[in-house]
Amino acid sequence: MSVIWITGLAGAGKSTLAAALALRLRSEGHVVQLIDGDLVRQSLGPLGNGYSREDRLAVAGHIAALAHASSRAGQVAVVATVSLFQAIHAQNRARNADYFEVLVNGAPGRLARRAAELAGRGPRVGADIPPEFPLNPHLVLDNHGDGDDAVAMLADTLLDEWKRRHV
Repeated sequence: MSVIWITGLAGAGKSTLAAALALRLRSEGHVVQLIDGDLVRQSLGPLGNGYSREDRLAVAGHIAALAHASSRAGQVAVVATVSLFQAIHAQNRARNADYFEVLVNGAPGRLARRAAELAGRGPRVGADIPPEFPLNPHLVLDNHGDGDDAVAMLADTLLDEWKRRHV
């Protein structure tokens, strides 16, 4: 069916936005597979323990494969992942006929807090590993608000734009 790939730096609000979007899609009758990059990493066990650029790229490949499989099964795959690798973005575009890429920019203070929380877990994208932001995302969202109202507005914007392009 479709892959909605929500990407951005740690702390941008990707997972929260993806969960809100998944609820909206389900309420409209879509079968949704919510794929959170952090949960995929945990499920991979030892394969997901590394944080080097190569390790992160391998995990991103697993996430992309899961999204593709979900889409082929007729689901809307809603993905929340850092996975800021242009090779993955290009692969997703080539592999998925209905691919919708969203870049979420977070508030600087929130990004800094999240970076502090993740300190000591290995190299971080945006600090130790240069991020490869999407070259041509279908949608760019600035998540500078706090609370449920801000998330709701972003989810509504995302859903409206996806519908506009999806039809």
